[in-house]
Amino acid sequence: MVTIARHTRLRRHRALVALVSAAVLPLAALSAANAVASPDRAVSVDSAYVKANGRTPSADDAIRACGTNRRQQNEPTAAVDPALPSVITSGSNDYCTVELAGGTWAGFYRSTDGGLTWTDSLLPGYPTDDSPEGLASPLQQRGITNAGDPVQAWDRQHRLFYMGNAFNRSAPQNGSVWVATYDQDAAHYVRTVIVGRGGPALNSRFNDKTSIEVDRGLSSPYAGNVYVAWSVFQGGAGNNEILFARSTDHGRTFSRPTKISEGSLGNQFADLAVTRNGTLYVAWNGTVGSRATGHDAMLWVRSSDGGRSFTKPAVAADFDGFDAADSAGDPEAAAEAHEDAFAHADGPESDAEPDSAGDSRDCGSGPFACRSGFVFFRHDSQPRITADPSDPTNTVYMAYDATVTSTEVPSTSTYNTAPVRADGTLMVGQGAVYLTSKTGNGAWTTPRRLAPTATGHQFFPDINADGGHLFALWHDSRNDPEYDVQNPPGNATATDAAGFHLPTVGLDTYGASSTDGGATWTIVRLSSGSQMPNYEMFGDRRVPFHGDYNYVSSVGDFAFGVWTDTRQVVGGDDPRYAGGEGFDVLQCRTANPDGSFGADTCPNAGGLDQDIYGTSFTH
Repeated sequence: MVTIARHTRLRRHRALVALVSAAVLPLAALSAANAVASPDRAVSVDSAYVKANGRTPSADDAIRACGTNRRQQNEPTAAVDPALPSVITSGSNDYCTVELAGGTWAGFYRSTDGGLTWTDSLLPGYPTDDSPEGLASPLQQRGITNAGDPVQAWDRQHRLFYMGNAFNRSAPQNGSVWVATYDQDAAHYVRTVIVGRGGPALNSRFNDKTSIEVDRGLSSPYAGNVYVAWSVFQGGAGNNEILFARSTDHGRTFSRPTKISEGSLGNQFADLAVTRNGTLYVAWNGTVGSRATGHDAMLWVRSSDGGRSFTKPAVAADFDGFDAADSAGDPEAAAEAHEDAFAHADGPESDAEPDSAGDSRDCGSGPFACRSGFVFFRHDSQPRITADPSDPTNTVYMAYDATVTSTEVPSTSTYNTAPVRADGTLMVGQGAVYLTSKTGNGAWTTPRRLAPTATGHQFFPDINADGGHLFALWHDSRNDPEYDVQNPPGNATATDAAGFHLPTVGLDTYGASSTDGGATWTIVRLSSGSQMPNYEMFGDRRVPFHGDYNYVSSVGDFAFGVWTDTRQVVGGDDPRYAGGEGFDVLQCRTANPDGSFGADTCPNAGGLDQDIYGTSFTH
């Protein structure tokens, strides 16, 4: 068994599910060939610890907890090795370290058999890591206690580059971004470097929303360059910037971060792509115009000199965002509960988007309850771009999720997803994945729906191009029997006696493949069974969180996709609150004489068992 950073745990083998057959959809433009998906399975699960390199962890080493508890994982990444496609790496926000290290960390998962089995570990440098690699990490040396937002990319020389953010949940926060290098087909950890440093205060510069790509262009003069981009959040005004840096020495050093965005509000979710001839594109989600009259747009810049300089930002696509928002029943209590959850590594911060209608991006129970009675996790529109490093046309593709404008109607509650009308009317609509592309100096094509369906929301898309093949992946609620544009995914229209909407099991992961540049697509259901996405596993078991993205990576006609999945979560009943019981998870609490309840004493019994699942699919 290959070991990484002297900390390794082997995932538990789960029974294989039946082969997922291709689901051909009558409303989609389909090719003649069929896409075939392998059985989906857990990429990262909590399992028995396996000794690595003969070293047994100390009693307070968080890696031991990762071998026994069943804590959450979300926001997965995936990367197929172009030099050896049987090697696949993945990562996630891994909560297995919370018990002993006090925070979340970046999980690192590796497969050498095309995703059939996985070896799980952590990025070196977590707080209790006393290995030589961990002690040498600048993250540990700076006293960083949390790392996440993982993204990965390979070069063509068997090197993997792993990027994410790192921060403390109390001052000094030091919200920074890092890039780690692995070589020998990711069997060997080399180093971690800090690329962008954040400020010490909680309301100062915070680096987040990371993206990475390597120039693999077959005719690129800059082949091997490593490019990174991310958002820097500065207070709560929404004046976010997109920063960029590059490495020309295989990740040893990076250039000083430079700002490539200008003018617009809410800049975030940057993504990168490099064409065959080495042209670099960066795209992100922003708001063009003033805060009062602006509109959503996918923005982009281009570099033709290996990242030394960029064009001015331009609009690739105007769109109506598909961003969940609602109004808290008690805004002050909700804000306090979110801050407390973030401070205790029990959920992300959840500030309202600058242009959202409402003060909550997610809703749950207790202080997290919203006026609509819905329970849902946050999601925001974001672009993903890709280019085939072997394509002589040097075409770049962009996929993003947005509201279908023809489906927009006034909301019948305080829940809303589409832009608010000028008269203040809250709006909802169907979320869908769109595709646009650009070749050379040409214009971006008119965006069109990648996989249109009559019902169901689509969000968290990703897309990858290689060897003449395009692959895409997204979350999809077309199989939700209670689908309605008025409802968040996983919520029924009917309510219980306390006014909470009833839960539904109706979220899946779908994939698509194309061999004609995205003109036609073959659609396949990747997940073997619908999941209930809104389990209240965060905020002291009172609010859901499903991460912010999914990933797909491909080499030629082989792709591997990963997503956040809740099929292993054990449901239960929260004795503290009436209503919304269908969203509760297993927990053990004892009543106090004054009617209050103590803390959950069985957090590792399955109520927090959110996992990363994945599968390979081919065209």
